[in-house]
Amino acid sequence: MKISMQMLTTLLLLCSLSILPACAQDIPQFSDRHLQFPKITSKALEENLIGDPHVREMCVLLPPSYFQSTRNRYPVVYYLHGLGMREDGHRESVGRFQQLFQLMRDRKLPEMILVAIDGTTSFGGSYYVNSPTIGNFEDYVAREIVALVDSSFRTNPGRQWRAIAGFSMGGYGAIKFGMKHSDVFGQVGSLSGSPLSIRYRKSIYRKALAGHSRPAHILELREKIPFEKNWSLAAAYAKAAALSPNPRKPQLFLDLPFQSGSDDRDPVWKKWMDEDPLSLVGRYRDELSSLDQIYIDHGEDETTLGTEDFLRELVRYGIGHTHFIFRGDHTDELFVRHLRMLRFLSARWMGE
Repeated sequence: MKISMQMLTTLLLLCSLSILPACAQDIPQFSDRHLQFPKITSKALEENLIGDPHVREMCVLLPPSYFQSTRNRYPVVYYLHGLGMREDGHRESVGRFQQLFQLMRDRKLPEMILVAIDGTTSFGGSYYVNSPTIGNFEDYVAREIVALVDSSFRTNPGRQWRAIAGFSMGGYGAIKFGMKHSDVFGQVGSLSGSPLSIRYRKSIYRKALAGHSRPAHILELREKIPFEKNWSLAAAYAKAAALSPNPRKPQLFLDLPFQSGSDDRDPVWKKWMDEDPLSLVGRYRDELSSLDQIYIDHGEDETTLGTEDFLRELVRYGIGHTHFIFRGDHTDELFVRHLRMLRFLSARWMGE
């Protein structure tokens, strides 16, 4: 396990937190009003070319003491889900949020507001970027959702009280929000961000795309290329809709890589590489350095994320971060990993 001195200090602090008396009789039990599902009519998503809905729901967990006093304000963690869902991605967090509520109630996790965001598309995921094909998800998250949450709930306003975090595709998105919107988010958490260096996926995407018949439209894509049967090919289409959109190519409105006959000069692959987190570190080194904390984990058995390359690039530019390696693969111990990340991020707020 690789762990920094900062992480060790945080863990010791949180061990002491976990033995505090719960005082459960004074703290409300979980109720429906603690878990809310507000909707947003998004201008950023409204004109997407594939006709996906621009009215979206989010899942908001309010901490146990939220309704006890109207004076208390809370930090917020915005959570981005992974790839593979074509609708209602935020709802996968409901069970986890209920467990986290109980930990807050037992004083084993500091109180905070948690917001799970719907980043789904008909392709299976947005990668949380701006694209005319699927909509401007970057603006939707960083501008519209943050503004709605701040206006609707008793948040602590200001970047130092906001974190953005996610798993897999969501971890990829969180890192890029830290780069491009460090004025909005003060902390970043990435669980198995996928990928942080896309070069490890090149042969996977090339093999998946070789010789396949391109679907004529979205419905055919969903029918013939479900994630359950061909993850790599479905993921390639989702990434293409996000990173290489083409409004001049209906009905899917995207360009696929490796269609030019030359891998080395493939213009679509170059677009994908240009938006690769590893490729962007140098350009956004000042923004990354301005973040209060960056937390990154990955499993010992994960070999195609490019996490180690990304971390070496952070070190090369002197960008502070905490890196945790767990035993296992991509989806192992997900709740434990979420809890570890939230405890680490919240330690900053405990010291404010």
